[in-house]
Amino acid sequence: MHVISLVWHWLLNVTGTFIPPSGSKWYNFWSGFGSDLGEAVIIGSLIGLYRHHKCASCWRIGHHPVEGTPYKTCHKHATIDSHKKLHEEHEHKYPEQHKLLNPSEQ
Repeated sequence: MHVISLVWHWLLNVTGTFIPPSGSKWYNFWSGFGSDLGEAVIIGSLIGLYRHHKCASCWRIGHHPVEGTPYKTCHKHATIDSHKKLHEEHEHKYPEQHKLLNPSEQ
């Protein structure tokens, strides 16, 4: 039981929620550990933006949309062959979306 108390005390000190003689527990939290939460959100949003705008074939930023798919490609993969390959791959993965676009094939 003493070990749990020590771990709990350590956790309160690390997160800044332990009430010392000066300040309140929320001031200590947002001045210490809580301020890192905002940094984690910024880093997470940057990773999400990168993954949203990334080329479908490599690590570069994609600017050229592939017709009939949500994919984008970079300048290096903006060839007709590359776009056909991505379009066929998307059609194989999600056939119901392509049936909606081409009702004559049903």
